[in-house]
Amino acid sequence: MFEYLKTWSESLITSSGLGAVFFLSAIESIFFPIPTALIITAATSMGADIATIVIVATIGSVTGAVVGYKLGMYGGRPFAEKFLKVSHIDSVESWFSRYGVLAVGIAGLTPLPYKVFAISAGIAKMHLPSFIAISIVSRFAQFIIFAYFGAALFKIF
Repeated sequence: MFEYLKTWSESLITSSGLGAVFFLSAIESIFFPIPTALIITAATSMGADIATIVIVATIGSVTGAVVGYKLGMYGGRPFAEKFLKVSHIDSVESWFSRYGVLAVGIAGLTPLPYKVFAISAGIAKMHLPSFIAISIVSRFAQFIIFAYFGAALFKIF
């Protein structure tokens, strides 16, 4: 199934360009199983402009994260438990109590499941402007790394 989604994502980027990057980045921050980093790597390995891809992916990812945040805020833990593992939610709550909003930044910069942090931030009613600010910074930083990786692949192949 993962291979099918990867192929589907690449063909969507080829046919729909930046709109696909925005859309895939947004839904990845809520539920989509293909990490945005792979979408960015694929786009820049096909020769897409690094700055444009990173900006569009960051805006898409943070937009999706705000949707996830709102779902968590209004649906609460019962909503999250329908879609996320309880152990993941418990773990994220532990991160929040230890690191506060920085936990979102860590998740946004690393391979941790950012969508779980976004939804859980809503459940915790984290300060929304702080959530958005740390999300922009961390997602942009992660995406720029993967964009340059994809661009390097484009030059090699």
